[in-house]
Amino acid sequence: MQFNPWKCPECDQAATGTVEVIHGVALLIFDDEGNADYAGETKVDWDSQTSLFDARGRVTLECPNGHQWQAKADNLPDWKQ
Repeated sequence: MQFNPWKCPECDQAATGTVEVIHGVALLIFDDEGNADYAGETKVDWDSQTSLFDARGRVTLECPNGHQWQAKADNLPDWKQ
């Protein structure tokens, strides 16, 4: 895989990874009147994991300092697209 730019435009650190989108359901608990509260856990569907792309098809990268930027991605594996 190749990313352009592969280094953070803000701090010049190499990307730590791609920002991912994962489907999750925050579980709820209901009382007898139908009032809800969060149960404190989320069921995550790991099979739904995909990289975050913008409208121009650029992937979102993140550096060790938490900065995010969009980069052109080439030669991604099929499962990443």
